[in-house]
Amino acid sequence: MLSCVLTDIGGREIAAPPLLSLSVNIDEGVPADSLYAVFSYADFGELTQIKLTDGEKLLFVGIVDEQEHEQSGQGEFLKISARSPAAFLLDNEAMPCAYDHPSMRLIYERYVAPYGIAAAQDDDAVYFGEQAILKGFSCWRALKKFCAACYSSLPRISSVGVLYPKGAVSDKTVRFGENGVRYTSLSVTNKRCEEISAVYVKPSDTSSYTVPVENRDAIRRGIRRERYLNAALTESPMRCADMMLKNSRAKAYAIKLRCPSCLIGCEGYRADLRDSSVSAEKDLYISAVHYRMTADGAYTDVTLKRRNSDVDQ
Repeated sequence: MLSCVLTDIGGREIAAPPLLSLSVNIDEGVPADSLYAVFSYADFGELTQIKLTDGEKLLFVGIVDEQEHEQSGQGEFLKISARSPAAFLLDNEAMPCAYDHPSMRLIYERYVAPYGIAAAQDDDAVYFGEQAILKGFSCWRALKKFCAACYSSLPRISSVGVLYPKGAVSDKTVRFGENGVRYTSLSVTNKRCEEISAVYVKPSDTSSYTVPVENRDAIRRGIRRERYLNAALTESPMRCADMMLKNSRAKAYAIKLRCPSCLIGCEGYRADLRDSSVSAEKDLYISAVHYRMTADGAYTDVTLKRRNSDVDQ
């Protein structure tokens, strides 16, 4: 059963009243996950944090953004809006500086660890180049810039505050359909207009855009959407071109399911869809989880995508 624990400005933890409604949005494309909860009103003073649990399992740690006391003909309510710990990195500016051959450990210690966010693993990969943190960069942008250059991937901070520099990837699997999680609706979207077929790279200021990086699978399927990349203006240009292709492929295909159950905490899991009426692609994973609970019931909208590693070049 879902329940919440609140923390006030004095550090005191308080068991919240039973939930009247709850909305949780978790999406790999959004740095900070969000939570919106409504309770019967009780005066707890100013709150700083909300934790969502299912029995002993921690599902969400939220930094309280807004706290509202509402009175109406329907009753008296306490409403809380919160974001996951990634909000700290979005809300804080990074000190401008320049790095020569920065490591993941250095970036983590400078921009992530001070906010109590744990690292999923002890990764000390080094980016062999220079990186500038400019005035106005958030801590999130500094982290994102390093991960894009070093790993060709975007970082992910989970809803409970754990950093995955290469994105949230899990070996656990959720089966949907036959002998698995039941769903009441399904849609499959294939957006050919999102997929890029080739990126042409300009290796230097004195050359032209002569180096192609191709998505051969898209070309085989008759897609022609080309882009150009100036290597002189981009760190790790080949990796950047590769990421452009992978990201376009991720946007192009999605399966959406509505499940009458709670699947918070399953983001990043592998997905096994068993439905004879659907020709689903293989190597799917859960990229987004949107949970809703009201007096009328509860459900989770789940988005499945194909792994970026499937790009055939």
